[in-house]
Amino acid sequence: MIHPVYAEVASAVWWSTILLLKLGTFPLIVGLTRVSKKVFSTEEDVAFFGGRVKPDDAVIERLRRAHLNDMENIIPFIGLIFIYAISGAGNAGCVTLVSQIFTAARVIHTVVYIGAIRQPCRALAWIVGLICNVYLGVKVLVHMY
Repeated sequence: MIHPVYAEVASAVWWSTILLLKLGTFPLIVGLTRVSKKVFSTEEDVAFFGGRVKPDDAVIERLRRAHLNDMENIIPFIGLIFIYAISGAGNAGCVTLVSQIFTAARVIHTVVYIGAIRQPCRALAWIVGLICNVYLGVKVLVHMY
């Protein structure tokens, strides 16, 4: 029989890995976009790849901002989901459900952000992720005290 905490941690590991892989794809996407557009932020990149220096390219900046937003939201989520799983504040089903909702919200947020889809789509996706983080934090605090 699997220990209940192990099931919760296993779920947190699974979903955190998915989110970290998503987060790790952005540098590759930004780099490939820079090379394909031949638009770089430094002279040494231009010397190596050709092209021009343009640190404020709209497409690349949108990708970078989406990546920064992911870091600002995914990293706290990973910490919170592990604390939630280890503390016993919820069961494996709760860990999985909150992780699925958060992951879906982050994927939707990224697609909407990169696709320049008008508001409030991006804000709603961000709010869903924020609610997941707040829920996890509050549940842990209530459970522990």
